[in-house]
Amino acid sequence: MHIIREIFKRSRSLGWFGLLNFVTFFILLILSFSDDRILLGANIWHKPMKFCLSIGIFSWTMAWYLYYLSQPRKVQTIKIIIILALLIEQIIIIGQASRGEMSHFNISTVFNALLFQIMGIAILINTLMVFWAFRLLRKEDHLPVGYKRGIQLGMWIFIIASLQGYVMAGNLGHTIGAPDGLEGIFFLNWTKGFIDLRVFHFFGLHALQVIPIFAWLFAKDNIKAVTAFGILYFIFSFGTLWIALF
Repeated sequence: MHIIREIFKRSRSLGWFGLLNFVTFFILLILSFSDDRILLGANIWHKPMKFCLSIGIFSWTMAWYLYYLSQPRKVQTIKIIIILALLIEQIIIIGQASRGEMSHFNISTVFNALLFQIMGIAILINTLMVFWAFRLLRKEDHLPVGYKRGIQLGMWIFIIASLQGYVMAGNLGHTIGAPDGLEGIFFLNWTKGFIDLRVFHFFGLHALQVIPIFAWLFAKDNIKAVTAFGILYFIFSFGTLWIALF
C-alpha cells in the first residue's frame, strides 16, 4: 500500500488512470465468466483484460518516473497526452470486443480499418511521449547514476518494443508461419508451436519496469552493472524477434 500511496503522491492523474484500468480488468474478468464468445481461440474479453493490466502498470510506472523531472509544464503535457492516447486505445479495444470484432489487424470493413489506424496513431503518440520523457531525464543529475541508467535503458527498449508493433501491423497478425487463432498458452494466448511476435513485444515493453527495479535493488550506483544487465535483457528479448524474422 505504501507504493500505491507514493504513486498517487507523485501523479494523481496517472495514479487514477492506472487504477481505472485495474478496476476495468476485474469488471471484464467477471464479464468473461458470463460471456462465452470466442475470438481467435480465446474469450473475447481476454485481450481487453490484458491491455487493462499492461496500461495500468505502464501508467503507474510513468507516474513514478515523471516525478523525477524538474520541468512541470512539460511533464503535465506528457501526462495528459499519455492518458488521452491510451484512453482512446482502450475504448476501441473494449468496444471492438463487445462487438465480437478484432481490434488489431482488422481491415475487414472501412470502419474496422479506421479504428485500427487510430489505435496505431495513439500508440505512436504514446511512444513519442516516452521518448520525450527520456530526453528530459538526461538533464537530471540528482538520481543515483546506476538507477538513472536503468530507467533510460528501460525506456529505450520500451520504445523499440512499442515500434515493433508496426511489424505485426505490417504482417496483419502476430503469428509467423500460421494464421492467428491457433491454440495458445493460458491467458497470454501466445501461439504454441509457432513463433509469436508478441513475445518480444511483451518482454520489451516491460523492460520499463524490470531494468530500473534491478538497478535500484542491486546496482544503484553501478552504471556498468546496469548497462550489462540491460544489454543481456535486450539480447534475450530481442532474440525472440530475431528468430521470428530471420
